[in-house]
Amino acid sequence: MSWYDTLLSPIMWVISWVIVQFHKFFGLFFIPNSGWAWGLSIVFLTLVIRAALIPLFVKQIKSMRAMQVIQPQVKALQEKYKKEAERVKFDPVKKREVQAKQQREMMALYKEHGTNPFASCLPLLVQAPFFTSLYRLLYNVSAGKTFAFMTYALVASANQAHVFGAPISAHFNTPAAQLAKYGSTSADVKTVIVVMTIVYMATQFITQRQMVLKNSAPDNPMVKQQKMLMYVMPFMMAFFCFVAPVGVLIYLLTSNFWTMGQQFYVLRNSPTPGSVAHQQHLERKAAKATKKGKPAPVEDKAPVQDETPVSITSTGRNKQQRNQPSRTTKSQRTKR
Repeated sequence: MSWYDTLLSPIMWVISWVIVQFHKFFGLFFIPNSGWAWGLSIVFLTLVIRAALIPLFVKQIKSMRAMQVIQPQVKALQEKYKKEAERVKFDPVKKREVQAKQQREMMALYKEHGTNPFASCLPLLVQAPFFTSLYRLLYNVSAGKTFAFMTYALVASANQAHVFGAPISAHFNTPAAQLAKYGSTSADVKTVIVVMTIVYMATQFITQRQMVLKNSAPDNPMVKQQKMLMYVMPFMMAFFCFVAPVGVLIYLLTSNFWTMGQQFYVLRNSPTPGSVAHQQHLERKAAKATKKGKPAPVEDKAPVQDETPVSITSTGRNKQQRNQPSRTTKSQRTKR
């Protein structure tokens, strides 16, 4: 066993147990050696993991909202210390002091608002060991190796399980001779992986695009970076898809569809204030209230300021100027 298998072995034990339990269940309805039994086992493994990460997802949403709120303050701090760093750029000691002071003020700002820039990445970071462990488990299965609850009989069964003609343990460069043992070909495997990769890239792009365009406030300075990631990330992940087994792609696709469902819920029920999704949310509430014969909910707006001129009295208090009637002479009053 390699060192990374040893490192991931606790998670691999848990994953193997969960998959075996789901395989026993789905084996009651489908042929145990079929892609349905093993594929659905991986799908439900993914659902269990994503359900367990819901508290982190809620924390991620709250953190992202808080980060958007404090972005103007963050930018102001960056500008402030950028000037100070420029002033002492030839003094390494003072430059480090300025950087340390900026870091302390930034951390104090994050702590005050209960957020940090890494919270939005937390669900992805927590998921990483799980799909890495699934990758290693399926790699061992393709090599005919047993591990934990994956006995010789189950390893042989998993290798016979095909998804549209591709074994779930096969990857893009699996040798044709090895695939022939399991009744498959390189063409079948590559076709399935290419199609799954395209679907994966499309779902990831749609998810990120909806979040950036519909759930971001117009004045959010992070939108530009998010738009860049929206185009770059799907292509970066595509390279991983070409080295991952088919079973891991099932995990990734299921996870993407789960993310799309979560996003739909957020955009519909708890959008970012000021975003396009928030406006649509208010319109739905207004339409629903009108249908029930109730007054439409009104969006909170800043109070309109009184435009009456303000003067400062000798006591220092502001008083509104009153329009005094102009004086008229006695002859003018007589004429009236």
